[in-house]
Amino acid sequence: MAPHSPGTDQIETLLWIGFVAATIVVVAINGALVYALRRRGARGAGVGESATGRHTQFRVGALLTAFAAAIFVVSLVYTGKARETPATGPAGLASARSAPLQIQATGQQWLWRYDYPNSAYAYYKLVVPVDTTVELDLVSTDVIHTWDVPQLAGKRDAVPGKTNHVVFRADEEGLYEGQSATFSGQAYAAMRTAVEVVSAAEYEDFLKSQKADIQTAQDRVVGLIENGEVP
Repeated sequence: MAPHSPGTDQIETLLWIGFVAATIVVVAINGALVYALRRRGARGAGVGESATGRHTQFRVGALLTAFAAAIFVVSLVYTGKARETPATGPAGLASARSAPLQIQATGQQWLWRYDYPNSAYAYYKLVVPVDTTVELDLVSTDVIHTWDVPQLAGKRDAVPGKTNHVVFRADEEGLYEGQSATFSGQAYAAMRTAVEVVSAAEYEDFLKSQKADIQTAQDRVVGLIENGEVP
């Protein structure tokens, strides 16, 4: 899946760097073992190790150490870039230019609830504006849940009694799906989510209609109770 938010491309690059580095190390170690076995067989089992062999081992060890150090430095650089908060772009929500759009994501067995700034809320599907920096405040009502939409952000845990954060900026409109990444009970496999990225104008229309629909449903329930239609 292609990344669609700043930070996820760095994560993907870092994964490829790790894969290539692991491949190089495996090939180098196996190549060194084959070379050592052939060299030992050629000179006979009873011949001791020469000074040249010891120097070769030292050079190989130094080379592997330098390689590991380089990978460590590259990892720090890319990890730092992945943690940077991107700025809202020109096509994004105007009110999110100075600070990220904050939405609370609550994990519970076994679905996600999203609370928007205007007091509207929704379950399962999160709607956000394109090219806008979004900060999710992750909380949990029961056990640990993991919010995982890999095209937009890295995994983050929702932990009871603690608030964690996910920051992303979707660069393209569309639907991005996520799934459960932490065992949280019997139905954890069905605990999925989706992020629908729309234009800034469509997002504002969604907030208004969502809040109006919730108020209509609330008024309907109150009316049923007052009329004695609900025991």
